[in-house]
Amino acid sequence: MKKEKKHKGVVFLMVVFAIALIATITMGIMVMTTEELQLMNNQLRFAEAMCTAEAGLNDAFYRIRTNSSWTTGFPNKVFNGGTYTVTVTGTLPNRTITSTGTTAQGFITRIAADVTVGTSSPYIIRIDKLRVNE
Repeated sequence: MKKEKKHKGVVFLMVVFAIALIATITMGIMVMTTEELQLMNNQLRFAEAMCTAEAGLNDAFYRIRTNSSWTTGFPNKVFNGGTYTVTVTGTLPNRTITSTGTTAQGFITRIAADVTVGTSSPYIIRIDKLRVNE
């Protein structure tokens, strides 16, 4: 009978060790999954901010195509639950259009385009250089 008690203690320790090992592995997997979900969420919000900034850039292109001397820009124009702000600088035919898109969650992306504007209506816009988040 004494031998059986000795083996019962060893089995108990092995079971406790196995449970601790499984719990540690499970927590590690949960931490990795949580980090992956956060990275995915950040990527999604960045893409949303990028699309908002691109919408501002396209809105500015539309205005310039109809009026080449347009430089008013847009302060915090609402789009897709967020906003974009557009500024236009430079002299014709060379302009720099900067659009900053902000999501409802506060993610921000900035796109700047150096463009050349054509001389006759509808004014053709050629993008010479496009910069993102510089």
